[in-house]
This record gives sequence, structure tokens and C-alpha cells, in this order.
Amino acid sequence: MRALLSLLRRLAAAILVSTFTISMLIEISIPGGFRSTVFPLGLPPVGNRSPREQRIADIYSLDDNMFVRWLKWLGNAVQGDLGRSSQRAGADVVDLMAPRFPISIQIMLFAAVLAVCVGIPLGVMAALWRDRSVGRVLDVFVALFQGFPAFVSPVLLIWLFAVKLKWLPAAGWVRVSDSITGNIKGLLLPGITLALVEIGFVARVIKSDIVKVLQMSYITSAVAKGLPPTYVMFRHALRPASLGLLNVLGLSIGSLLGGAFIIEFIFGIGALGGLFIGAMFTRDLHLALATTVYVASVFVILNALVDLLMYAADPRIRQPR
Repeated sequence: MRALLSLLRRLAAAILVSTFTISMLIEISIPGGFRSTVFPLGLPPVGNRSPREQRIADIYSLDDNMFVRWLKWLGNAVQGDLGRSSQRAGADVVDLMAPRFPISIQIMLFAAVLAVCVGIPLGVMAALWRDRSVGRVLDVFVALFQGFPAFVSPVLLIWLFAVKLKWLPAAGWVRVSDSITGNIKGLLLPGITLALVEIGFVARVIKSDIVKVLQMSYITSAVAKGLPPTYVMFRHALRPASLGLLNVLGLSIGSLLGGAFIIEFIFGIGALGGLFIGAMFTRDLHLALATTVYVASVFVILNALVDLLMYAADPRIRQPR
């Protein structure tokens, strides 16, 4: 129960801070604030408005200041009403987000799983063979993964796999319900692009932690007993070293979320990334706030799951202080 209350407090704080920041940025970014995006020629004063103008003013709280407008939106959001898009014919933002939500989640989870599945073996091998030429080659690959510019890798991957080899589509998205094969093909390029930097990050942290663990006395004793190196590595060294990886995953969630939005936009995927970027460009307040709630919620919930994994993996966390 205490963990649930802690999660709710963190979630509420993240949503309050992020949505207020977005509201303020949209309000101060253009002359006239949010009101001028809805009525570019100016909102007539009360009493001189048509019924349609008054209805629009009420929907978006245009007669209120930014702070009151934000509070009213929060009150409606708590009741499940995230508002209506001011730039998309008044469409309900929940209806706009619902079909795009699974796409963003799929890309982000695929990139996270790929980063872990590739990064951990790379880090383990780099630690095991750190004094050999193979280990130094692996270090170069890890550095390349981590240092590769995010705006270059999509171009290179598209050029190689879509233009030259014609194995994968350069853009677009196919839903699982339409074609599983098409969905996988559309997922690979954006997922790999998003995972590249995280692979290098995971591998570097795993290698560093394993090297430290291998220098501990209990590892030296295990080796002195004649236990095979691979057994010592996976039975005695990898678990304590994985605690650093869990911390890294917690820190990487934010970059995965932000990176997923940018990657979706680059690859022309109709997911939340394009929706959010479009909302910020057009100052579509309710749509920008709703997508911000998604980002804040996913960030807090996934970090809470990482905390639970840390709690399960390290018995010292459970000991009262």
C-alpha cells in the first residue's frame, strides 16, 4: 500500500510539473498567448460573440488566464476528459491518441529489449576479454554505438537497408492486425535506430561493473577454488553487476521516450511522436498536455518497476535503516 501511495505521489508531481510547464511555454511563446492560436484575428469581447465563438471560448477557457485555464484542464483530466484539439476540428484528444499509443509503446519496448539483449553480452565479453585484442575491438564497437549521432544513424540505416538492399521500408507503419510481417519490417529500422545509443550505454556500464566485481575477494576465492571462469562470471559476478544496469535503465527511460518521439517523426510513423511535435508547433494546448501526461506517466511507472527490480535484486535495500 505504501509503494502504491508513493507511486501515485510521484505520478501526480510529474504530471503537475510537466503540464504546467507546457501550458506556460505555449502561453509565452507567441504574442497573444494560446487565445491567439484559436482566434488569430482576435476574440470578440463578451456580448459581441456569436454562439459558436462563445462555445469555443468556453471549451478552451479563453476568458481565463493561463493558470486558471490549466487548473480547469486538470480538473477535467482527473475525470477522464483530456480536452479537445484546437487545431484538428475540435477532435477529442483521447480519440486522436488511442490508436497511436500502442505504436509508441511497441517501438520503445523493442528498443529497450534490443539494447539489453545486445548490450549485456557485449559488456560481458568486453569484461572477460579486456586484456585481449578482442576486448579492445569490442571497446571500439561500444564507443561507436554510444557516440554515433542520433541524426546520422537513421539516414545510414535507411540508405543501406531500404535504398540499397531494399529489405525494409524507409517509412510508414503497418499494424499487427493488418500484417505481422509488415509490422516487424516497419519496426526494425526505427527500433534499431533508437536502441543503438542505449546498446553502447548498457555495454559500457556492464563492463565497468563486472570489472569492479571481479576484483572483489569472494570472486578471487572462487577462481582459486578452480571454478570455471564462465561459471564465476554468470553465477557470482553478473548479478551484483546487474544492479548498475538497473540504475542505467531507470536513467535511460527518459531518453528512450524522447528518442522514440523523434524517431517516429523521422520515419514518418503515425504515432504519438508526430502528434506531440505537431501539437507544439501549432500550439495545440489540450493535445500537447495530453501527450505530456502520457510521457510523464510512462516515465514514472517504468521507473517504479525498475525500483521494484532493484528491491528484488539487492537484499540490502530491504533491510531497515
